[in-house]
Amino acid sequence: MKVAVFGLGKFGRALALGLAKGGAEVLAVDASDRLVEEVADEVSVAVAFDATDVSNLKAYNVGSMDAVVVAMATNFEASVMITMLCKGLGAKQVYAKALNQMQESVLRRIGADSVVKPEQDMGTRLADYLLHERVMEFVQLPEGFSLRRVKVPVAWDGKSLAELNLLATHRLNLVQILRRNPDAGNGQDDETRFPLPGGKEVLHAGDRIDVIGPDREVHRLD
Repeated sequence: MKVAVFGLGKFGRALALGLAKGGAEVLAVDASDRLVEEVADEVSVAVAFDATDVSNLKAYNVGSMDAVVVAMATNFEASVMITMLCKGLGAKQVYAKALNQMQESVLRRIGADSVVKPEQDMGTRLADYLLHERVMEFVQLPEGFSLRRVKVPVAWDGKSLAELNLLATHRLNLVQILRRNPDAGNGQDDETRFPLPGGKEVLHAGDRIDVIGPDREVHRLD
């Protein structure tokens, strides 16, 4: 998986290092030489340049990235410009950081595939945990194992869980299936969830699944 992270503040730095540790090829970008140097030994490529200059983005082939994260919300004008340029260059998924609802609205309007508000999102997850004791958001898995939400591979389309026998063939435990409802919009409520599905459940292209397993096996599904 190839990911570009623009902005190496606390959020961007933690994200870039986490992705690199998980096996992703990370292009880490910031205007600050100091911030770039701090992650240079940990990621695939770390470089200081003006990300609002499309020639710089083309030089590092940002359009071919599987995902781009624009993590520099304090400079909102630059965030908007970088988001637009990355979408225009063909990046598959562009995630942008926002500080408030207004910024989120603008970023979605110009094409951001997903908008992240780290403090608000974490607060929401903590509230959910306190109210419903959903510990999965906070459980620490053993070293070398991951809990990931991924798209169903094309090769699994139309096959039942009994046929796939994921635990035996891939050492994966499937926790949940998320399936979009027909004629759905873009919200999370437009998906039906099937927790702990049985062997008769059939997977379909377009489904997303939550799986737990060894890092190597989980990353193969990206």
